[in-house]
Amino acid sequence: MRKRIDISEKLNREKVEREFQLINSFYFSEINYDEDGSFFDLYFLKNGIGITEKQIEAYNELIENLNRHLTKISEYIKTTYSNFEIKKADKLNEVKLRLSVVEITDYNKDFDTVITCEKEYKYFGIFKKNIGIRTEIKNGRRISMERKSDTLKENKKTCYNNV
Repeated sequence: MRKRIDISEKLNREKVEREFQLINSFYFSEINYDEDGSFFDLYFLKNGIGITEKQIEAYNELIENLNRHLTKISEYIKTTYSNFEIKKADKLNEVKLRLSVVEITDYNKDFDTVITCEKEYKYFGIFKKNIGIRTEIKNGRRISMERKSDTLKENKKTCYNNV
């Protein structure tokens, strides 16, 4: 098991190729991003020869502006609440937004970065419900945010279809 990388560490191609795990068509690592030990999965999708400087720049830019992106995503989530969730808005707004997956690609014409975030809350008693938001970024700008019932399935579908 590889060690998690801290979000404060600047990445470069050599570091990614040396310290990340190569799995089929991507480099993978877990990134610690807060003092509570929270982490997200980071994927650099590889095109034929490897990853590019453009991907590294996209990641480093994302990290520099991560709090701004997460604030905007939190605001967006509030606009997607169902009627049931609106009734529980006070409690839902207290739930911390979790960053779960970041994918960086170089061969998708529509976006270069995908962020998957979520909030989990108790639905009925012991049952939990997840609010997942998939955000696409191109050149440091959010180009879409959408609530998804299965964000992981959606990431697989869109990241690989535009190759």
